[in-house]
Amino acid sequence: MKLQARANTQYAALDDGTAGEGLAIFFSQSATDVNRWRIDVYAKLDTGAELLVGTFYISPPITTTPIGPLTRQVAAAVCPGAITWSVYATAFGNDGGTPATETADITLISSKCCTAPVGVTRVGERYGYHAGVVGGVLATVTPLPGQTVTRVSATATAAGAVALAGGQTIVVPNGTSVALEPKAPIVLGIQFLNVDYVIEYLESA
Repeated sequence: MKLQARANTQYAALDDGTAGEGLAIFFSQSATDVNRWRIDVYAKLDTGAELLVGTFYISPPITTTPIGPLTRQVAAAVCPGAITWSVYATAFGNDGGTPATETADITLISSKCCTAPVGVTRVGERYGYHAGVVGGVLATVTPLPGQTVTRVSATATAAGAVALAGGQTIVVPNGTSVALEPKAPIVLGIQFLNVDYVIEYLESA
């Protein structure tokens, strides 16, 4: 199914006789595309109930060097008892805001048996990092949709501090280092003061 980047959410479904408990989600973009996509995955059971199985983000291939594959599997989903699948796709610009005018393609393939973990699992993740130097003015770095932070390292150049926005602050004495391993999406950002820092993350496929 073709998806056009626009403000509203678009819908794709797999409800034929091939639908079963497992679902593979494939996505195609052009090499110059910059949009990120949020995908909400739903399964319908034979009771008629439609349930949210999981949500994940897709990052454009251009976000890493070398660029990722243009057509790739981005996630797998498993829901015991599923008889149909549907996904809702919403586009965002690479900064998380208004999307560029682009067209992507999504393909759903299902099977009647699957041994993957129940829920939605991202596949094809790519490594990336962001490094910087912050002086005496508090700075906030906000990861983009689709980036899962795996490690934050900071070395104080004066009396410094590191905080997950909205959370507790870690005071870092001058000349010492601190490392955090959240391994999760961070929506509100990471705050730094008087530190040299490195943020390591995994981009979605």
